[in-house]
Amino acid sequence: MAVEDWIDALARLWEIADGRGGTLKSYRSYERAEFPEALTVYPCALTYMVDVTHEYSAGGPAVDVYNGRTQFHLFPSAAKSLMPQAMRFVARIRNAAASSITLGGTVAHFALRRDVPSIEGPVVLKYGSEEPHIGLIVNWRVKENVSGDFIVSA
Repeated sequence: MAVEDWIDALARLWEIADGRGGTLKSYRSYERAEFPEALTVYPCALTYMVDVTHEYSAGGPAVDVYNGRTQFHLFPSAAKSLMPQAMRFVARIRNAAASSITLGGTVAHFALRRDVPSIEGPVVLKYGSEEPHIGLIVNWRVKENVSGDFIVSA
């Protein structure tokens, strides 16, 4: 397996309440190639990997450990008055993450990171040429058992 086998499951996880009676738009990368060049929908989430560590040996298990980030672009403005509304998303994000620690069986383990802040913000984000706006940055980790996906040899 590889990132393309599970990252859209992670993106679906972020379809949380938007605070206005709907759900947050969470962009997919593979099942629907919709990662945007520009943001037109708020609130929305962009999920991507930051790095990966491959652990393998001739006789042991093979594990890929992905660190990633999801940017939650919550409002199209950087008005400080939006900070209290942005903070309401923290518990929603935590609850969504805890609700599916295997992403529907697609990975061995998914969790918010503890070695860095799990959630950063509210912060001012800028995406492409858009104006600065209020959002949150979520740092996550996925562990995937890839034993049998490739052959380790001398």
